[in-house]
Amino acid sequence: MNRYISVILVLLLPLQISAQLFQLSDHYVDNALTINPAFAGCHDALSATIQYRDQWVGFQDAPKNQTFSAHTPLNNDRIGLGLLVNRNTVGIYKETSFLGNYAYRRELHNGKLALGIGFGVTVYKVAWNELEAADSDDALLMNNATSAVLPDFSLGAYYYTKKYFIGFSLPMFLTHESDDNSGKYKIGNNFSDYNYFLSGGYEIGLNPAVKLLPSVLIKYHPGYKVQADYNIQVGLKDRLWIGMGYRSSDMVIGTFQFQINEQLRIAYSYDVDFSKIGGYKNGSHEIMMGYIFRYTRDVMGPRQL
Repeated sequence: MNRYISVILVLLLPLQISAQLFQLSDHYVDNALTINPAFAGCHDALSATIQYRDQWVGFQDAPKNQTFSAHTPLNNDRIGLGLLVNRNTVGIYKETSFLGNYAYRRELHNGKLALGIGFGVTVYKVAWNELEAADSDDALLMNNATSAVLPDFSLGAYYYTKKYFIGFSLPMFLTHESDDNSGKYKIGNNFSDYNYFLSGGYEIGLNPAVKLLPSVLIKYHPGYKVQADYNIQVGLKDRLWIGMGYRSSDMVIGTFQFQINEQLRIAYSYDVDFSKIGGYKNGSHEIMMGYIFRYTRDVMGPRQL
């Protein structure tokens, strides 16, 4: 079974790239820069985060994702700058994106509204030589490019107060796909291939020691069903956060976060799949670590610390 799944992933993904391979993170509340460039600077201090996701454990050559993000406001607080490095691998197929992010922020009512743009490149690499082909001269393999470097852009808006946040974004919206004739990648801008993300959350203080944070992330692509993540986290004394979530593809998510000090946060999540293919894999793991440098002031927004 694993071998067949690997072959399907390898053959289909490089030929049908719609914008980017988007693996949804379980920790989108804490590291929204992965999907929304307008998040840059929202920690009101220099902030850096690393994430690792091991998806579909038990499948050979299953998807894996590594992410590094860093962002900071400038001295006038109107501008936020960020860097996002995102790497996805599926079998012999690898893509790495490098994006700079710019956000313009203004105070609005009791919160801040940020409008952002991300710009950079995505590097594609396909190790066709690692495939065991019955015919080494197969034109389907020989005509495919082994690497490409293509530009990409993201757009987003993000509004947040001390109690709630809402964001809308189109991350990495340019289309990169393989030309059947030349085997090389080409760039397009097709509205039907956009990924639309809508996120929101609201922090509820039950008492000085206990908080609730319900949140939702909705992803829409014109060619697929709407996918939604519904989550709720319980915070104890702003140190320990335990949460549960449901993804509309019959997946249940458990999360655990610990605030070690005012600067360092670690998080872990585990996804259990109850769909038809869930019995062939052992879930998905995701680890995150975030650090805020030279933290000196209160941060606007729920869970922005």
